[in-house]
Amino acid sequence: MIEECCVIERNRRPRIPKTVRHMSSIDESLCYYDMDLVKVQSLRSLISFQVDYWLKEWSMALSFKVSSHNKLRTLGLSSFSFEKKLMERIGNLKHLRFLDVSYSSIRKLPESISSLQNLQTLDLSYCMSLYMLPRKMKDMKSLIYLDLTGCDALQCMPSGMGQLGFLRQLGTFIVGKEVGHHIGELQRLNYIGGELSIKDLHNVQGLADAQNANLARKTNLQSLSLSWREDNNSKFSEANSEDVLCALEPHSNMKKLQISGYRGSKFPDWMLESRLPNLVEISLQSCMNCEHLPPFGKLRFLKHLQLKRMDTVKCIGREMYEDGENPFPSLERLTLCEMMNLEDWETNSMGGREISTCLHELQIEKCPKLVELPIIPSVKYLSIEDCTVTLLSSVVNFTSITSLKIEGFDELAVLPEGLLQNHTCLQSLSIQRMRSLRSLSNQLNNLSSLKYLDINYCDELESLPDGVQNLNSLEMLTINGMPKITALSVLPSSLASLSIVDCEELTSQSEGLQYFTALNYLELTACVKLNSLPGSIRHLNSLQSLKISRCPGVSCLPNQIRHLTSLSRMRIDGCSNLMSLPEGIRNLEMLRLLVIKDCPNLERRCKKEKGKDWPNIAHIRTIIINNQLIQSSET
Repeated sequence: MIEECCVIERNRRPRIPKTVRHMSSIDESLCYYDMDLVKVQSLRSLISFQVDYWLKEWSMALSFKVSSHNKLRTLGLSSFSFEKKLMERIGNLKHLRFLDVSYSSIRKLPESISSLQNLQTLDLSYCMSLYMLPRKMKDMKSLIYLDLTGCDALQCMPSGMGQLGFLRQLGTFIVGKEVGHHIGELQRLNYIGGELSIKDLHNVQGLADAQNANLARKTNLQSLSLSWREDNNSKFSEANSEDVLCALEPHSNMKKLQISGYRGSKFPDWMLESRLPNLVEISLQSCMNCEHLPPFGKLRFLKHLQLKRMDTVKCIGREMYEDGENPFPSLERLTLCEMMNLEDWETNSMGGREISTCLHELQIEKCPKLVELPIIPSVKYLSIEDCTVTLLSSVVNFTSITSLKIEGFDELAVLPEGLLQNHTCLQSLSIQRMRSLRSLSNQLNNLSSLKYLDINYCDELESLPDGVQNLNSLEMLTINGMPKITALSVLPSSLASLSIVDCEELTSQSEGLQYFTALNYLELTACVKLNSLPGSIRHLNSLQSLKISRCPGVSCLPNQIRHLTSLSRMRIDGCSNLMSLPEGIRNLEMLRLLVIKDCPNLERRCKKEKGKDWPNIAHIRTIIINNQLIQSSET
């Protein structure tokens, strides 16, 4: 029987038959098949997923082996690290139909790629460093799917993209001033669908030029983003901006619309008259001159609305609701961000009903003149960042929320009295960048449902409140950037995850670890004065993952670590004074992965077969030291 398919996984490494035609792998798996891979002559499909950041370096080694298989039709190397020579070699795979290098580190696509005349799919989505495409890309006549979504560093389009008449997907188009780069290149690409982002609209010459884009004929488009450069100078007139946007009316099938950097003072009729009735998501950003908003409240299917950097908008109210009895009937998420002059938010329309009862997520960020939030009982997720203390006090009225994020408020030393006293439904609380916050005393006492507590960069906070120990539902606690905390108070035994990061004065861990019978993840990072782990660590019977990073004061690990019978992953990095590993590690039969990095003493003592600590770790299936794979055993 001819074996044509082969799947290689982390813990499953079969023999690669010479007859294999289709192969997939995860992470570093193919790196162990040097000779087997060379012997395969009939490979047609290879999909390899690089999903573990610890193993990033291996992706380059694997990639060079791939280029020798000149019969490949399908090649997927998403999230890989590339070098220039590799992409040039891929340009020699003349039979290639499908190439996916999305989410990769590639910066420039070589000219050789344009010689792939059979290529039908080229996925470059979210290649964040990609700044240049091949000049002759217009010659790739077989291209059907070209995805440039999220390629934010891309500077310009190749000339003549309008000649790719079979395109069904493009993702991004950057308007240029030169012939072959105008917005008119989109005129004949009427079959493109999915998402399209048109950038640098300040290069459009006016109404007639914009009409050449022919957006109304592109009935397969579901998402459209229109953007002008926000840093563009005043040479680009307000009138020209209004003409361009007026001419870029999309088809009524559109589901998502984003407009950014628009210089006009009014929106076109196709927005004011709601000619896009099927819109589900709208984002208006940096439309600095628009004082009045379109009547989005009439859109029956609108679920997500974002208003950001709309500096002349002072009121959200009747003009957006118009005279409908039930404005925003489907709205689920509303974001108001950097609305510097927003003063008032009205939620009803001339005595009509309140705003959507579907609204469950509300984010307010940097609205310095907004002093009050309307009561919206349906909201479950509330985020308030860098607003007035008066606005923060509105939280007391949102007693049904399950998630709350408070960020900024640099001047606030204590939270407003009774802010959280009635929030018995709250499950997640995040407090971030409150630089002057000195105390959380009595604020957490009534949070009987709280499962996740995240406290980040509260510089003046010296300790956690005593009430934390009574949070019997708490499962995850993250403490990050609290330079004055010296020790942890008693914590609830329900904790499953504990992360302590950048607490430079922390000198010891609580002996209360003995009560953490449910803890399965423990992280200690950048606690520079931490000198040891307590012996009570032996009670962490459920611990599966342990990370100790950038703790130079730690010179040894307690031998009681041998009692961590559930431990399967351990990472130690940046602990320059850690002298050795305890002998007790030998007892950790479940330990499958050990990663050591930037620990010179351990590097020397853990050398394979030679180091003094090697007998203590030889049983561990996968060992990585300074990004080098030292050992990887079969299941």
